[in-house]
Amino acid sequence: MSRTHSLTTTGTTLTWQVDPAAGATCMPWASRDPAALAADLHGMAEFFPSWILTAGHAGRPIHCSVCRLPIVPHNGALRCPACHTERVADTLLWIGQLPAIARPEAPFARARNALRAAGFAEVHTNGIDYLLVPFCISYPSEWPNTEPTVRYATRWLTALGMPHYSAAHHLIGAGTACLYAWGQWRATTIDSVVQQRLVNHLASLLKIAAGIPPQAAFIGRDHHQPWSPQ
Repeated sequence: MSRTHSLTTTGTTLTWQVDPAAGATCMPWASRDPAALAADLHGMAEFFPSWILTAGHAGRPIHCSVCRLPIVPHNGALRCPACHTERVADTLLWIGQLPAIARPEAPFARARNALRAAGFAEVHTNGIDYLLVPFCISYPSEWPNTEPTVRYATRWLTALGMPHYSAAHHLIGAGTACLYAWGQWRATTIDSVVQQRLVNHLASLLKIAAGIPPQAAFIGRDHHQPWSPQ
């Protein structure tokens, strides 16, 4: 069930094999239910291959004090993929970016300029401009029986002109997205959370940045019904 992850830094690409046993040292559920982690590694490799599994503390990624790179489960421990310095962690997280089409409305152009000024990346492909939106998804202690914590980068929300907490924006503090109604969660995979919930939540926030009121941006997206593509 091991998967290869990679990270490019200062022009060098580092590649390593994810070590599930090392991940289980900070997440006991990964020992109790190795099939759950295997399913996530498979799904993320298939649908979001640029995302990487990292280690964290209190729901945030931790980094190497020497290389400033994320700590990852690799070769028997939670370690830096460059210098192999080991760290102690209490959670596993997925970090990565989602592409989102840059909307054409004038209010959104102002928000887009603010994102550029804050240093957030874009890509242009096949004649379309895409924003690259950073996220962090942390596992709960009882995965997959309870839902993960999905966070936007707070600097990204600020640049976009979004609050970090707002019921109208389905944000529940510190940039955490509210993706499920109370009691709605059913055990699934991380890639399904991203595809079925997070993509839609992001689209609604971008509508708001384009001048659409939150009530209209989230209409039909109250998280009481599963999301399906339109």
